[in-house]
Amino acid sequence: MTSEKSKFIDFLTFGLLMVALGLSGCSDSNRSSVTGEGKPKPPPPEDPCPQPLASSLQVRINEVMIENVFTLPDANGEFFPWVEFYNPGPEAVDLGGAYFSDTIGDNQKWVFPCQFQETILQQGEFLVLFFGGDGNPDDLHIDFMPEETGSQVWVLNQSSDFFGFEADALGADQTVGRFPDGEGTIEILSVPTPGTSNADPVGPALFVRGDLDFDLDVDVDDLDLLSGHFSGSPISTECADRLDVNDNGVISVSDVSFLVQALSGNLTIPEPFPQEGVDPTPDNIDCEGP
Repeated sequence: MTSEKSKFIDFLTFGLLMVALGLSGCSDSNRSSVTGEGKPKPPPPEDPCPQPLASSLQVRINEVMIENVFTLPDANGEFFPWVEFYNPGPEAVDLGGAYFSDTIGDNQKWVFPCQFQETILQQGEFLVLFFGGDGNPDDLHIDFMPEETGSQVWVLNQSSDFFGFEADALGADQTVGRFPDGEGTIEILSVPTPGTSNADPVGPALFVRGDLDFDLDVDVDDLDLLSGHFSGSPISTECADRLDVNDNGVISVSDVSFLVQALSGNLTIPEPFPQEGVDPTPDNIDCEGP
């Protein structure tokens, strides 16, 4: 009797254990169906506007105008600073998702939107963008204003391209850019060329030594101007070399005496004379314009 009772208890214990295991499995299954535990997570959605790889973005900052007075108006007729980008190729490039900044310290100031066809540049194509935007994602204006003074280093896509220049060297409606496009040195250009190939850099200023009234001739009128320069009527010129008649690197009354002798036929004015040219003598006197 005792043996049969023991068997019954063992059977009952086994049955209860199986029921408990079944309930446990059911509970885990129910919990998984509610919480999602045990199921693989879905992949995150793709970024609709990913940043291009720096190593694969061959677009270059090509030309910059800080003080746009009357060169190029935007679609609303306003004159903002602008920057030109150029794709030297060989492949088409979409700038959407790329960063742009006027400082290395904050190289994510602005990001190219992805919904514009204009940001896709074929080989040899240019893109000109104005500054002064208001943060509207549907507007291709860059939503900050560049610094107008000092040494500048502009950055495309954090490290794809760097464009360094001196903002103080630029006058109104002057540009600085690469010549030739996309690969040359960065210099002040002779004329702005937004959206087209860059013009030659500004070359050295041409002048005629002793020509102070800009008529390409040296005569007594120039002597009067030079004498007046030392007697209270200074000459306004960006080319001080014009006044250095004897080409000794110093502007002084000795230049007046030299010009008197030259006009008398006793001395010859050094080059550039009588034709326009550049100063062949290294000195500390500049000629940067008329």
